[in-house]
Amino acid sequence: MVAGAYRRYFNGAQGRHVRLFQGIFPDFETAAAAVPSGWRSGYDNEASARRVIDEWLGVYPNDYPVMFWLSKVLPECRLLFDWGGNVGLKYFAYRKYLSYPASMTWLVNDVPAVVEFGLANALRESPGNLRFSTSLDEIPSADVLLAAGVLHFIDDPFGLLRSFERLPKHLILSKVPAYASPSAWTVHNMGTAMCPYHLFNRDELVGAIEDLGYALIDEWKFPDVSCSIPFFPEKSVTAYSGFYFSKRAGDAT
Repeated sequence: MVAGAYRRYFNGAQGRHVRLFQGIFPDFETAAAAVPSGWRSGYDNEASARRVIDEWLGVYPNDYPVMFWLSKVLPECRLLFDWGGNVGLKYFAYRKYLSYPASMTWLVNDVPAVVEFGLANALRESPGNLRFSTSLDEIPSADVLLAAGVLHFIDDPFGLLRSFERLPKHLILSKVPAYASPSAWTVHNMGTAMCPYHLFNRDELVGAIEDLGYALIDEWKFPDVSCSIPFFPEKSVTAYSGFYFSKRAGDAT
């Protein structure tokens, strides 16, 4: 009865500003199939693209480790690739605290609906050296790859990275749902849409990135960002993680 009541609440929370999770699934495809009919899936729609506009210029506690490492690597950066960068949230928020090199391009990558909305908003905010793209093709040309709150929405992010002949020297991950339990998938309801959501085993994630030629330099926790999955307490993530990786010396790929 309790599980059924929560399922009805979860499935009926359309249009509300919510952050809900339901179920545990073995892979992306199974989680995607569990999205109820009549619901949008993912961020590639106008409602989801506008969902976080209230965070336009906000800097939060979980941003400070990211800004610390960016302050170290930006002076020599020509291209920063902001994977899943939404409408340029971090570019506009961080520029109050960081010095962006005049020759650097901050390239935001996201789905078409988000990029369209981001472009329209950026024009009103003096975009400077900000660009937008729906393609991952420029990752090999980047010096810094920033992935803030995006990896858990992607079916196989490490497989995508493995497909490139060259990878950026610096990799900064932020707001990653990583824990000690085995990896799994859940379904995330954000009110405007639902989508599969990856819960990463921390050691598997670090190992996959190290296999790409990176060394783990720093790791931190976000106690203000968590993921509670009703009826699966062992799969709930009490604090998200952040990581800074740098390419190992002598690894040219």
